[in-house]
Amino acid sequence: MRGGLASTDFGCRALLMGERMSGIRRRGLVGFAVGGALSGLTAAVLGASGSRSFANAVSRTHFRALVIGSGFGGSVAALRLGQAGVDTLVLERGREWPTSPTRPVFGSVTRITNDMFWFRRTTHWPGMVTVPVTPSPGVIEISEERNLDIACGAAVGGGSVVYTGVTVAPRRKYFEALYPSGLSYREFSQVWYPKVRRMLAPSPMPQDVYRSVPFTHSRIWDRQMSNARMRTYPIDSMFDWGVIRQELSRKVQLSSTIGDSDFGCSNGAKTDLTRTYLRAALATGPVQLRPLHEVRSISRRADGRYSVVVRRLGVDGTVLGTDEYSCEMLFLAAGTLNTNRLLVAARERGELPDLPADIGTGFGDNGDQINVRSEPLTPIGPAQGAPSASAAFFPDEFGLPLLVENWCVPEYASLPVTGTLAMTVDTDHRGTFRYDRGSRRVVLSDWTREKSAAAAEATSGYAHRVLAANPGCLPVSPNYPRTFTAHPVGGCVIGRSTDLEGRVRGNKGLYVMDGSLLPGNVGGANPSLTIAALAERAMAGIIAAGG
Repeated sequence: MRGGLASTDFGCRALLMGERMSGIRRRGLVGFAVGGALSGLTAAVLGASGSRSFANAVSRTHFRALVIGSGFGGSVAALRLGQAGVDTLVLERGREWPTSPTRPVFGSVTRITNDMFWFRRTTHWPGMVTVPVTPSPGVIEISEERNLDIACGAAVGGGSVVYTGVTVAPRRKYFEALYPSGLSYREFSQVWYPKVRRMLAPSPMPQDVYRSVPFTHSRIWDRQMSNARMRTYPIDSMFDWGVIRQELSRKVQLSSTIGDSDFGCSNGAKTDLTRTYLRAALATGPVQLRPLHEVRSISRRADGRYSVVVRRLGVDGTVLGTDEYSCEMLFLAAGTLNTNRLLVAARERGELPDLPADIGTGFGDNGDQINVRSEPLTPIGPAQGAPSASAAFFPDEFGLPLLVENWCVPEYASLPVTGTLAMTVDTDHRGTFRYDRGSRRVVLSDWTREKSAAAAEATSGYAHRVLAANPGCLPVSPNYPRTFTAHPVGGCVIGRSTDLEGRVRGNKGLYVMDGSLLPGNVGGANPSLTIAALAERAMAGIIAAGG
């Protein structure tokens, strides 16, 4: 038996428990409004604040399973553990962010607040003016690594709170070139991708939304592409089109239709994980969630259990205390950056000395590039809507296979510009996380500008073709000189640092369940769908095998 769950018949019990918990989950969801605060659901699981059951629940420090992080991998792991009846705690460093139809909750590029960035003293974002802010547990962390800025979510729901919602799978050719042969693309396309899609329910932008004024930039982008004889197609998104229609009719606070999305949609226009996987996980019963609990280190105790040291934070960033948790099963889903930080530090400090030597290797930026162009004589309207309507894929025209998606450029407000996010299939350029003993920090040690050059050249080739086919269209240089990625992946590569179900080699009961598993590149796609699908497949195997 791998992983050591309760007994060798766990697989059979898990299936039966999963069916029983499914009914509990459905009943538990009744009465919770779609846009409601997650804290209401948490209270339903733990009991009312101040009650004995609540006090007993929140004082516990040992759980059968600990999940670090509540993004795509962590939420999948929490749900499947809960359905199997496994006593589980999800630790999330970020805050819960209940949305509101009437007031702004999150800051934005055009409305800067102190709680946008994770413990920064100045703003740092493409197109955003640099101004002082008060350090706090904000919704996005920007890590200024050598020659690369890495953005990652820091909230209950992880990156799903701040991403653009695009939900797409890589093409078979590139999946098979990047991922281990034991992962069948046919299996993913027939089982795991559909399983995630059923849970998330992504959909393309409806025509009435596409034809509305805030998406003039999307229609201009499609026309520019058509003029260049480039075929675009609609892409699936995790936006709530009903809320967006309410924005269009001015019935709710404006958010997505004015591009206020990068730091979260205040009115709930984005269907993040707090409304899908994470909500269902908490409703199973055995799963708890503790926000503002930042994991500082992991190790193994003499009795074989894992020890997790956690710093408790106040909403303003005040350190309220430090606790030690323990568990038999530890699921790392802190996001690529922070999972690598925790594991590499644990290995190098001797806290988990048996971790594989290749933990921390195989990192990639998914070939991310940003491209902006202007058509000065074309009116674009007062603002740009955030959801991405269209994409195009070029397998061999620009050196590297290239996916381009229409993005909004909120910092340019009503100026006639269109934005593009480009992602390349890059199988070669990788980086390494290493522990710096002087600073006692894990850093991306060997990323060079040359490792981003091939992606930049492919994106430049694409841009030149579009400009040539659209007279009067001009290139725009974003006010952000550094290479930037919102899609960090790799470092704990599946099939190398772990087995094909995320078990870390040589460390019983230790699992990786996030973007760290991806081999430095998604394969010409945004990562969220593939991260969740890998986690679904992994959890099915872990539960069936009893660990």
